[in-house]
Amino acid sequence: MLEAFADRTREPARHGLDPGVTMLNGASYGCVPAVVRDAQHELARRIELDPVRFYKHDLERYCDHARQAIARLVNCDAGDLALMPNGTFAVSSVLLSLGLGPGDEVVVTDHEYQATVNELGRVCAATGARVVTARLPFPRITPEAACDAVVSSITDRTRLVVCSHITSATSLVLPIGAIIERARAKGVDVLVDGAHGPGQVPIDLHSWRPAYYAASCHKWLGASKGTGFLYADPGRQKRLKPAVLSCRTHAVRPERKAFLCDFDYVGTEDRTGNLVLPVAIEHLSHQHPGGLIGLQQRNSAVAIAGARRVADAAGIGTLAPESMTASMVSIPLPVPEGGVQPGAVYDDQLWDRLRLEHSIQAPAWGLPGVHPRLMRVSCQWYNTPEDFDRLASVLPGLLRS
Repeated sequence: MLEAFADRTREPARHGLDPGVTMLNGASYGCVPAVVRDAQHELARRIELDPVRFYKHDLERYCDHARQAIARLVNCDAGDLALMPNGTFAVSSVLLSLGLGPGDEVVVTDHEYQATVNELGRVCAATGARVVTARLPFPRITPEAACDAVVSSITDRTRLVVCSHITSATSLVLPIGAIIERARAKGVDVLVDGAHGPGQVPIDLHSWRPAYYAASCHKWLGASKGTGFLYADPGRQKRLKPAVLSCRTHAVRPERKAFLCDFDYVGTEDRTGNLVLPVAIEHLSHQHPGGLIGLQQRNSAVAIAGARRVADAAGIGTLAPESMTASMVSIPLPVPEGGVQPGAVYDDQLWDRLRLEHSIQAPAWGLPGVHPRLMRVSCQWYNTPEDFDRLASVLPGLLRS
């Protein structure tokens, strides 16, 4: 759709980050390369030439093109994908469409993202369903132990398992394929929260066959903020509706599934970020001789080695096993005497000092019930081992003080 950018996708990626900041928190909001940003601006320019034509005629064609690029990335049929503003919106769309009732149970892990927990709390309060929390051993964890913890929490009342592909605070790559298989054997659907999946690790939806996979694209794919998708198994699509219904929802289109019609148009919104996803995926794929898989492997290797240097420098012990780690790593931190004090600009005064005194963005936070204090470091395409060395050089002194 944006043929003029076909050659530009081969350019070296250029970011707009402040050159004085060491960004080790690309996992939160990502970074949009200049080529992708330019493609989005060009599409926005084209839309304004005739907005009526775009929303009435061109939008579906652009959505289909974006879906095809995502489908190749995650190995599924393009017609089973709906474009979303982010993974949280996708998760909420599923939860609001389930028709839960009193006595129904939804299983989650104690490592789930807070937005998912909040949405579940709202849905359960309205329906009488309840949340069952599976406790994962951390940081001494194995894929088998994680899978067993989730599956053992399933009962005959379980309607759904909600499980992160890669947990946000603790950076664990969970054994999604095994969890889905064992839950399916018990007759239970799995909703995978894949906010950190696309662009960080390979995804094979055709092999895994989840009921749903919700994802964000701004974190690891070089897409802009406000991008994501929802995969839904064909047998579950008819009951899915957007959280906001448009003026077109009532229209029946024999040639096109309601699942696509409903989610492609939910009113007048800026879809340009999602519609240039083909450019973002292609551009990142050209940033390593091994393509996107090669880039993922490179980022993972740098992140794991860098996190180990940071932990060793600070005299910190156990990290999660490398088999459950990709391009971001969470490091357990000691809790200061008297606990973590309130009043931080960010979540922790250590995070404040790293950013304000040393121009390093590396989040420090706690996950209640799992670990009181963690630091998460991530490696994107623009990071180097020296970025981690810089953190390793200042963290021990900050922890002592």
